[in-house]
Amino acid sequence: MNTTVKHATWAIDPTHSTIRFDAKYLLISSVSGWFREFEGTVVSGQDGFCNSEINLTIYTHSLNTGNDERDNHLRSPDFFDSKNFPMIHFRSREVTMQEKNIQINGILTVKGIEHPFSFTATFLGMCADPMGNTKAGFEMDTVLNRKDFNITWNQLFDKNGLLLSDEVRVHCDLQLLKLS
Repeated sequence: MNTTVKHATWAIDPTHSTIRFDAKYLLISSVSGWFREFEGTVVSGQDGFCNSEINLTIYTHSLNTGNDERDNHLRSPDFFDSKNFPMIHFRSREVTMQEKNIQINGILTVKGIEHPFSFTATFLGMCADPMGNTKAGFEMDTVLNRKDFNITWNQLFDKNGLLLSDEVRVHCDLQLLKLS
């Protein structure tokens, strides 16, 4: 009887993936940004993506909102403090799958602060690309509170409002490349 469990290793394909964030500005409209540099791996088991091990690293210097002044402020100690904390990390602790929905629980580390983080991703499918590589697609939306990671900068305006929301929406479109 063969008890060897075959694992597959996948890498995030950054050319075909995006990590976007949105925060309310003046609490009436959203400002979006993207992280241009990130990398990650998924080690999946014989049962597909259930019980996978997920590791993701996002490089904070790579954020881009389309406005240099705002980008530099977001990289400053008021927000991500990219000089002292160049990376955001996520590592899974538990991954369960029911049909196309994947529940992912893990630890998110921002500015050196670890915080439990759970979200649901949607498995979009798997296929071979034109070069014959096996690819898998996922998307996810979640909301996090920036204050959980000591990102507390804000400013009052017009006597009655805050400049920025505490909640930040995160949207990811991820394409994985099967390595083995």
